[in-house]
Amino acid sequence: MTRPAPRFGLAAAVLALTATTLGPPAPVSAPTPAPQEPGWRLVWHDEFDGSAVDRARWNVRDGEGRDIDLGCNVDSPDNVLVGGGTLTLRALRREVACGSQTRQYTQAYLDTIGKASWTYGRFEIRARSPGAPATSQGLWPAFWLRPDDGGNGEIDVIELPGGARWYDRFTAAIFWDYSPVKQDTRIALPGGGHPGDGFHTYVTEWDATSLRWYADGQLVWTRDRGTTPWYGDAFGKPYNLRLNFQVGGWLGAPGAATRFPADFVVDHVRVYQR
Repeated sequence: MTRPAPRFGLAAAVLALTATTLGPPAPVSAPTPAPQEPGWRLVWHDEFDGSAVDRARWNVRDGEGRDIDLGCNVDSPDNVLVGGGTLTLRALRREVACGSQTRQYTQAYLDTIGKASWTYGRFEIRARSPGAPATSQGLWPAFWLRPDDGGNGEIDVIELPGGARWYDRFTAAIFWDYSPVKQDTRIALPGGGHPGDGFHTYVTEWDATSLRWYADGQLVWTRDRGTTPWYGDAFGKPYNLRLNFQVGGWLGAPGAATRFPADFVVDHVRVYQR
């Protein structure tokens, strides 16, 4: 809160102005450190306090068109923006050459392959998905993990598909492979609302015996060795982070009312370990 300035006489005001003008510049405050979680040790985080993606933390994919979506992943300031303490992954309706193909949308995909990976931990994101049901059809933001060895296993902290059928819940999932042998669920936010109405915090805690999903501080789903026969084989090795915003896929293509530019806005990503 800004406090009202005290009243001075003219001479005092002139002296104060002179001192302000001629004195050394005020020091720039350091970014606020990420808070610790009780029982956990913060080992990696990005608060997006700068003006560009931290390339020491993230890879940004470029010129990649995958067969599971309709867009092209591009390393462009039009699609990957950092400012005001947030990361924005932006999808655009824009024709672009993408390898040997031409795609009608550009999108963004970040990962930590070769930079950071973990076996077990607490993986947290605070984010806002794009839009209301009528304007978000065909949009698909996600925060997930894949094993360094490229083999079996996937942990989806969140998928946030848009459109009238999907927009009001988030998806949590685990995969053994893409045949698909998987387990997933659609989850309503415990406090009501939907993932696009503001920022919400999503967490997956992972250890040798179980995976636990939280939304806005509430436990919402659990998988363990009893629910998942392949748990030990899939989830006992290092995994890296994936943070992306794709257009199209299993949820269908954008509709005429889908609004572009579309933004997936991330306030922070944090990793903790015991």
